[in-house]
Amino acid sequence: MSKYRVFDMDMDDIYLDNEFNCRGQIVPMDVVDLAKDIKINGLQFPIAVQPAEDVEGGLPEGGKYRIVAGHRRFMAFRVNGEKKIPAMIKTGLSELRARLVNLSENLKREDLNILQEAGAVNSLRLLGMVQESIAVELGKSRTWVQIRLHLLRLPDDIQAEAAAGMLNQYQIRELFALDDNEKRYSAVRKIKDARLRGEKGVSVGKPVEDDPFKKKR
Repeated sequence: MSKYRVFDMDMDDIYLDNEFNCRGQIVPMDVVDLAKDIKINGLQFPIAVQPAEDVEGGLPEGGKYRIVAGHRRFMAFRVNGEKKIPAMIKTGLSELRARLVNLSENLKREDLNILQEAGAVNSLRLLGMVQESIAVELGKSRTWVQIRLHLLRLPDDIQAEAAAGMLNQYQIRELFALDDNEKRYSAVRKIKDARLRGEKGVSVGKPVEDDPFKKKR
C-alpha cells in the first residue's frame, strides 16, 4: 500500500517527465492563467510525486522525484518564479499504478482531449492491462476504452481531427469500421462539411454491430 507525506519540496529536485504525463509536454504559455490564479489564491492541492528509486529505469542525474500528478501546477509555479512547491510523496507505486494515478486525476478535470486519453490508455495496455481492467480502474465502460484504442489505429491526421474535437466517439467507431483509409478521409470531409452547416452527430460509415451508443438513443 502506498504511503503519503506532504511538505514543501525544492523544485530543482523534481523531474518533469513529459513522456509519462498523459497530457504530453506542457509549456509556460499553457499555464499563464493558472499561474495568475495560484499567485492570487494560492495552491489548492499539492502535486503528487514518487521517489526516484520507485521509477522504472531511474531518473536523470539530479532528479530525486518524478511528478505523478500536477504537471500543470508545477509549471505554473515555475512561471511564478517559485523555488519550492507543496508536494505529496507517494511511495511504493509501480509504473502501472503511477500511470493510472496520472490518468485518473486528469480525467477528473475533464479537459483532456480524446487523443491524450487514447495515448494514456495505450500506455496502460502496453504495461499489461487488458481493456476490462482499464475500464474498471478508471470507472469507465469497456466501450470507452475500446474507442480510444481504435483511434490510435486510424491515420495520424484523422487522430488530429479527433483531438481538435471534430469527431465524436460514435464517429470514431464508424471510421474504424471502414475498410480503407480513402473511405475514412472521405467520411471525415463529410463530417467537417456537416459541422460547417451546423449539423451534429452525422453518421458516416457502415453500422457498428451491437453498438451501445445506438441502444441509448
